[in-house]
Amino acid sequence: MELPQSVRDNMVEELDDYLEAIATPEAEAITSFVVELLETAADELGLDDIIGTLEDEGALDDSLVTLLEEEMESNDEFEYTGEEIASLLEKMCDIEWSDEAFGEEEEDEFDEDE
Repeated sequence: MELPQSVRDNMVEELDDYLEAIATPEAEAITSFVVELLETAADELGLDDIIGTLEDEGALDDSLVTLLEEEMESNDEFEYTGEEIASLLEKMCDIEWSDEAFGEEEEDEFDEDE
């Protein structure tokens, strides 16, 4: 699935802020926060059921929530940072980040004609 780079950048920043604010990172709470961030981004982009789409794209054996939680908990070397969590998510769900926002191409073409 292709998503705008701005979604990733925002997710990393929001996760870093969230992780700084909590004393002990817990995979379940972090996963819930990631889902919330993804659903907010999807709403802004006009996408439906982003979690279901990501699960399909990644051909996941279980729900994204369950697998993300398990992956964070089972890896002793996992570092709870926004960057690590975003990287894990993109590997699991085969996410590609685009420099162009959704719908931006058409606006750029229009601007060039002026």
